[in-house]
Amino acid sequence: MKKLLGLILILVFTVLLVACDQGPTLRLYNWGEYIDDELVAAFEEEYGVRVKQIAFDSNEVAITQIKAGNQYDLAIPSDYAIEQLAAEDLIMEVDWTKITSFDPETDLADGLSSILEQVAEGVNGFDLLDYAVPYFWGNVGLLYNKEVVAAEDLTGWDLLHNTDYKIAFYNSSRDAFMPALKATGALSINNPTATEFNQAVAWLNTGLTSDTDVITDEIFDAMLNPARYDVVVAYSGDANYLMYENEELGFFTPEEGSNVWVDGFVLPKNANTELAYDFINYMLDYDNALQNTEYVGYSTPRKDVFEDVLASGGSFEDYSDSYDVRINENDEVYRYNAELKEQMDTKWQEILASKGYDGEEGLGAGTVIGIVIVAVLVLSSVAFSIVKKRRRV
Repeated sequence: MKKLLGLILILVFTVLLVACDQGPTLRLYNWGEYIDDELVAAFEEEYGVRVKQIAFDSNEVAITQIKAGNQYDLAIPSDYAIEQLAAEDLIMEVDWTKITSFDPETDLADGLSSILEQVAEGVNGFDLLDYAVPYFWGNVGLLYNKEVVAAEDLTGWDLLHNTDYKIAFYNSSRDAFMPALKATGALSINNPTATEFNQAVAWLNTGLTSDTDVITDEIFDAMLNPARYDVVVAYSGDANYLMYENEELGFFTPEEGSNVWVDGFVLPKNANTELAYDFINYMLDYDNALQNTEYVGYSTPRKDVFEDVLASGGSFEDYSDSYDVRINENDEVYRYNAELKEQMDTKWQEILASKGYDGEEGLGAGTVIGIVIVAVLVLSSVAFSIVKKRRRV
């Protein structure tokens, strides 16, 4: 009898699982740890649907997977990737009549409006709002240890050349060449001349030494207190999170200019648009947008939420240097330029190889040694801690 009851329970459970899988499903293609899962669960409960999250770790991977025909209902790539996806007819135009919780005419944060205007008014102007609903936005700067780095050294990207400090670059060709191009006076990060590009290569070769590391998600462990680096290249939202966790950190955006960027919801061809618009509206509702930006740490597109979290008593009142992103005279948005991206990728890997860095992990010798030491300490200790990691890029 017990065996029969057990078989019946298994059968019922299996049927319920199959029924769940056969119900409406929203396939969300997103960066890892770039959304509050509690909001996703609340959306599933309210709308009676399932959200299947698939993660990517670079815009190039996302583009490749969408081009390959993998089916997604919503994706959240960055500006230049959105431009490429639109040019290759891989995403649909946004039907703004179906966006009821957010009006781009009145609700955009001021800084975000400036970024979108730069993209629309530049060479080969592209109106991002034709193909994307803004999700988060930010810039790239220098996260530094205020207890170690002298204020007078916060002058520009050349801080990455200061051998008095322990430095880490970000292992991304764009995020390596942007500081190099700005530091060497290139007129644009999008269309450097051959001379400007070679000057940037020389700058990177000088900056990357045996004492310098290149990292990505390792930043979330490395910059907790005590920080392993004095200065690291970082995204503004990651800086928000880390400064909250480690009060000894500060964030600095060089006046030479930076890369400002926008990530947005896009609808790949053949998407379930009804579910997609429901989800966009849900995430851009005031309360949900507030909860999501407090969780992720990046700047919200909603003007009211943006202003509220920076106001007295707001979540990011003390982190305006990284949260309140303002596009300055020398700041730029990366544009779709396949030839330049390939050139950057090739040269960046050559530089890493010439310096003895691991081409896959992008770890310097110092990082490898540090990891080994940490591993030994962890294995020899009965106590451990878990740190929540968050995106980007």
